[in-house]
Amino acid sequence: MADERMREYVREVHSGGALAFHFCGWEKCAPGHTFGPAVRPHFLFHFILSGKGFFEKEGRRWELGAGEGFLIFPGESTRYGAQEKDPWEYCWIGFDGTEAVEILKECGLNRDAPIYEDQSGGLLKEELLRLIDSFGDQGDNRYTLLGRLYLCFSHMAQKGKRGGETEKTYVNKALDFIHRNFSYEISVGQIARTVGIDRTYLYRLFRQQTGRSPKEYLTQLRLKSAAGMLRGTGLSVTEIAFSCGYREASLFARHFKACYGLSPFAYRRAGEQKNGQYH
Repeated sequence: MADERMREYVREVHSGGALAFHFCGWEKCAPGHTFGPAVRPHFLFHFILSGKGFFEKEGRRWELGAGEGFLIFPGESTRYGAQEKDPWEYCWIGFDGTEAVEILKECGLNRDAPIYEDQSGGLLKEELLRLIDSFGDQGDNRYTLLGRLYLCFSHMAQKGKRGGETEKTYVNKALDFIHRNFSYEISVGQIARTVGIDRTYLYRLFRQQTGRSPKEYLTQLRLKSAAGMLRGTGLSVTEIAFSCGYREASLFARHFKACYGLSPFAYRRAGEQKNGQYH
């Protein structure tokens, strides 16, 4: 890149609607070079490789340097420019998709916190430059490009600052994880690690917002799902036990009877006698 001043590539790359990659580039800016104010149709993230400059939006101004980045949201009017004495060199990626906001949140970025500080030890810089090289190589397929884009986000999210996390957000993330994975042997410790907080803190938040502990909620969800399967399917009790996160049918039967007052077999028979068929 030493003999160049700028490279930019525009190419529609996506796999479904989860994440779409529209363009990327690199530029060694001239002293005092500015852009904007302007509005972009996609998310646009700039990462500063060297030098210094500024970023402005909504009356706010940030002075930035190497190892930092700034995010522009769709429809947001912004202005940015290179310093006169030490103009910056940066690269950028333009993207959107249904996953974009959540990914950026995990990277610690939102409208009120648009500045990123790299903590990847140089890995993000290397991956962004590889991504730009791959984007310019028409031989690379969309999965290679999207894979590199996800790798960039992985370096940003690993040690990124949390942006806008609230107690309700933590509980919602835990609930989402439980509902997606209750059929597996998940533990409260695993739920807490996935959410990113201590299990004791998770327990307190969960009790406050649901009235139950994470373990109680998980058990009740499993048994409720099992009850629906006993009444609504012809699966065996063992199949239902395994499908609802139990690895021992006897343990499942004990928990089920403690909750519903009937064994799984008796519960199914009672439903058949009442309705004459599964429902």
